[in-house]
Amino acid sequence: MAGSMSGLSSPLMPCDRSVTIPCRRYDADATLLLVGFVGAGKKTLGIIASVALRRRFIDFDAVFRQEVHLSPQEYIAQNGPARYRELELKLTRTLLDKCSTGCVITISGVGWSANRQQQVLLKEFAQNHPVVYVRRDRVDLQQFIMTTSPDKFNRIFEAGNEFFQSCSSFDFFNHTQEDKLTDYAGRPLPAYIKLKEAERVFLRFLHQVFGRAYHVLYSSDPFSPSHTYALQVPLTWLDCNPDLELLESGADAVTLVIDGGVGDNDNARFLERIAKHMATIRKHTRIPIFIEVPQSDARRGELLEMLLRLAPDAVACPVDGCEFSKLKLAKGHTKIIATYQSTSLARDQSILPEIRSLLENSEEQGFDAFRVTIEPSFPGDLTNLTLQQRLGEVTDIPITVYHSGPLGRASICLNPILSPVVLPSLPDSATGVTLASAQQALTSCYLLPKQTFTVFGQKVQNSLSPAMHNAAYSACGLPHTYNILCSDHFSDIHKLLNSADHGGIAVTLPYKTDVLPLLDEVSPDAQDIHAVNTVVIEHRNSSTNSPSKVLKGYNTDYLGIRDCINKHLSPANAIRHGTTALVIGAGGMARAAIYACYQLGVRQICIYNRTVSNAQKLADYYTRWAERNNTHLKIEILRSSDDAWPEGFRQPTIIVACLPAPAGGQLKSPITMEVPEQWLRSTTGGVFIDVAYGMPQTKLRIGMNERASMGWVVVDGLVVLLEQGIAQYELFTRRPAPVHVMRGVLREYTNASLSR
Repeated sequence: MAGSMSGLSSPLMPCDRSVTIPCRRYDADATLLLVGFVGAGKKTLGIIASVALRRRFIDFDAVFRQEVHLSPQEYIAQNGPARYRELELKLTRTLLDKCSTGCVITISGVGWSANRQQQVLLKEFAQNHPVVYVRRDRVDLQQFIMTTSPDKFNRIFEAGNEFFQSCSSFDFFNHTQEDKLTDYAGRPLPAYIKLKEAERVFLRFLHQVFGRAYHVLYSSDPFSPSHTYALQVPLTWLDCNPDLELLESGADAVTLVIDGGVGDNDNARFLERIAKHMATIRKHTRIPIFIEVPQSDARRGELLEMLLRLAPDAVACPVDGCEFSKLKLAKGHTKIIATYQSTSLARDQSILPEIRSLLENSEEQGFDAFRVTIEPSFPGDLTNLTLQQRLGEVTDIPITVYHSGPLGRASICLNPILSPVVLPSLPDSATGVTLASAQQALTSCYLLPKQTFTVFGQKVQNSLSPAMHNAAYSACGLPHTYNILCSDHFSDIHKLLNSADHGGIAVTLPYKTDVLPLLDEVSPDAQDIHAVNTVVIEHRNSSTNSPSKVLKGYNTDYLGIRDCINKHLSPANAIRHGTTALVIGAGGMARAAIYACYQLGVRQICIYNRTVSNAQKLADYYTRWAERNNTHLKIEILRSSDDAWPEGFRQPTIIVACLPAPAGGQLKSPITMEVPEQWLRSTTGGVFIDVAYGMPQTKLRIGMNERASMGWVVVDGLVVLLEQGIAQYELFTRRPAPVHVMRGVLREYTNASLSR
């Protein structure tokens, strides 16, 4: 492709293959159809989807059994496959006609014995509805397909695989979850957490399929010119059972690089392999996932169709040989990055008009971003920045330009949008640029100023936040520091707010409400909670070019509590009408806990606090808040541990203890309290979150640990600290958090505490 764009008019699909790309844009209420082998997990995923999308769930096997009072397998045994296929086709057609909107349908079926009519029916349905082929590891499927012959299983699998792939428009690989799961400290987690992981991965996939907003980061958009980075992850690296925690090392996106091409022309094996790795990446990272189409692959069009089936966030595809206009509907909600590679634009200026013409018609062409890579003319060649500016005058879409190879490192570091970075542990890191080195280069060029962040409160001398944040800064090559200011005087906050090098403050007890009048902007959730624990200090230039300061307040406490509840609440205790939560305490964290429960859908909450008047003030605040917002929220006060559980309230399945951490290892009242037996009669247990962290454990937490056999899951404050710390890091730096680094600091703290 170097130096030429003559292939722009060539067809998207190879002419020797009957490959078509379906439309992947659907009506918001279009029925979702899941197909695949028996044992692939479609029913479980279908129920997950129906709850999340608020749709009716229909399982074809149940419909079939209701019609003939036999399972499909029993019917085949009695009547033969021919009569089964005839009835299956009739029932499927009726089902798809009557339930074309507002449903999630699963069809287990026996794809290897389906006929042409069934295939055509499903393919027609896929033109206007998302049809997902749910894959599973072949070893796992073999136990569901009753045959002892490996050859026969392979024939059945190949026939079924071809059928399901032909009549679907998406692929989702349903991972077999690990038998043993542990938390950050190596402690065992309940088995149902495996299902929560599968739910999270599948819902992320569905959000992309339907184009639903999926915001889990509090950093800049990866396509914004804010110096963002794409971590290059080779497909072969994922084949080698690597440390998958490294995927979330602080980059803005993960780019799956297909090194080695498709391989031995076995498309089925390749698609199965890459679908599996896509699910793996979705499981181990929150950042967007891109896929890089190889520059030299002769079957580029066919490969592109395979990749679009996986619903990545973006696909980077060479302009040579690709008609992007054909992708406008086929890409669905996946962004297309048109890529161009040149030996040297400095030597071949004739191609610039062609690139400009392409960019001027970017909307018509259907691509969402443009990337140019150039072989540098000399070390430190930065002509890419000039070219990027010139091309940016033509279009509003994001433009990325950088030099390739070892001589292009300087251009990669200074390129503002999605610079490619590598993991230090990979073999090509010697010639590539790591995230840390890229951000260190920006610091050296005075493009990334050092900032100071401080945790401010009365008793913060033992806070783990500085260690957690400073380790994250160091790992990502950021020049920032995070320190502590312990003070009994709120007025001391002004020295931080007025400091020219300060970028933010973590506000702790008892100042989370006191800080509100000082702020210029407060996020909606912090306004609702009426408490701020994170202040971002933005330094801006005004219209007169004089610097100005804007103080913005957020509450990440509720995010930490919300995510801990969501990740540890068992399916048996899924939040529904009548779910009740118990909040212990009445301070700033209790405010956050009530709001977190409300955001998750809980509408009945009880508050218990030693000082009843403070509990009543908190209840009154949220009662008035609910009235102003015209929403339902019922709050009861428990005045004594001898109180009976309120009538009309279900037993709590969510308990959040918002009591102060032990100071200096001394346990003080009310931390010695235990949850009364009459408040713990949930037959399915629940989740107990103790927001305080530190050793030794309180009686409250020890008492709940003893109820693990009754279905109670205990989440200590370190997990809350991690979850809220991730959000706080991203608000402070506008960068994705290196989660594994922050988790590692807490793991070391826990191990050190246990060894003492």
